[in-house]
Amino acid sequence: MLLRIFLFTLFLLISCTTGVAENINDIIAQLDLKISQANDSLTKSNLHIFRARNFNRMNKQNAALEDYNLALELNHQGWIHLERCSLLMGMGEYELALEDAKAAKQEVPTLAREADRYIARAETELQKRYEKKNPLTIVMDTEVDPYRKSRFDVMEEQGVFAARAMKKASINQQKKVARLQRKTASTSSKSKRPKS
Repeated sequence: MLLRIFLFTLFLLISCTTGVAENINDIIAQLDLKISQANDSLTKSNLHIFRARNFNRMNKQNAALEDYNLALELNHQGWIHLERCSLLMGMGEYELALEDAKAAKQEVPTLAREADRYIARAETELQKRYEKKNPLTIVMDTEVDPYRKSRFDVMEEQGVFAARAMKKASINQQKKVARLQRKTASTSSKSKRPKS
């Protein structure tokens, strides 16, 4: 029994993975036929959504977008806005995606958490796009006073930098003297050892 289930599962895996593009085209052709035969708007809307998902899998985003638009015209629901938002984010249409996410959040409160993620991501991308188009620049609109003294000028006049430099030189000199003393002490202790 387990062998039969395993073989059937293996058969399904192989049949699903080979010729994926042909299968998607077949599915789209079947959906086209079912859309033309459907009578009520809810069924047509769902079929348009299924076809949009398959177009998206084939990287035909414009065709998928058209189907999402038709689905929303036939059956206006928030979760369709959220699916279209996901597609628009992938297309780089962040303004439209932001509108869809906000509409989904408003229409279906249970989708607020997922819609908030899309909203945050779209706003971040829009901010990046804005900063790229409008880089920050600093404009000096006042004239510079050539006689103005900075705090560094005052410190230099007071000799603060010179005092620091002298203190640093003094510390370096003390370190050199200490190293020489240790070196001479270690060489003198080696020479005092008796040879055996």
